[in-house]
Amino acid sequence: MTLLHAARVLVRPRYRVNWIRGRYKTEGFVWYVRGTDFRPTHEDWLRSLVHPFDGELFVDVGAHIGTWAIRATRTFDQVVAFEPNVETSRILRTTVKMNGLRNISVFSAALSNVPGEGIVSTKNWMSRERMEHRIPVRTLDSFKLKPSLIKIDTEGNEFPVLQGAIETLQKRPRVLIETHSPESLSNTRDYLEARGYSIREFRRKNRFNQVQSWLFCN
Repeated sequence: MTLLHAARVLVRPRYRVNWIRGRYKTEGFVWYVRGTDFRPTHEDWLRSLVHPFDGELFVDVGAHIGTWAIRATRTFDQVVAFEPNVETSRILRTTVKMNGLRNISVFSAALSNVPGEGIVSTKNWMSRERMEHRIPVRTLDSFKLKPSLIKIDTEGNEFPVLQGAIETLQKRPRVLIETHSPESLSNTRDYLEARGYSIREFRRKNRFNQVQSWLFCN
């Protein structure tokens, strides 16, 4: 394995740059990026459209490496981040520790409409060996939070997340959601409009040239 598989990963431009760098500095934060092909500047265009980006509590559902959650520590009193991928959660926690951030909590859990257990599959970047991890699945309502803003990016599971947040939505937080299919877009829009939210939709092609829709809900 080792050197051959490592070489296969490192010839991929973003992995190679992140692995060599190890850390990435921007906007006054130090980001740990070894083991991911994401950049801390991911979705800067979208963050520039979210006003105001401040308040008492920011909840990041599908936080990934923390491109939203880390920045939110500067403008929100508290931040709660959910990231079910064990490896990605580790990277996020490392960045939190490196920056000495004390107003953020990171949960290695998935959110849905029914509590239980789930399995997350990860792949070791060196060996390419796939590993499975059991993680808790909870509803957002079970955390009894009162967010100012919720961001949801759960790779297609956004509607079940909302279904598990009935009580939380009654507190009228602003909601920012990425949808991943026409069905999810329709269900999400109908669900939130029925609860009195006004919605703006933004569309943009991602790095795979796929059109994704973001919904800003107030």
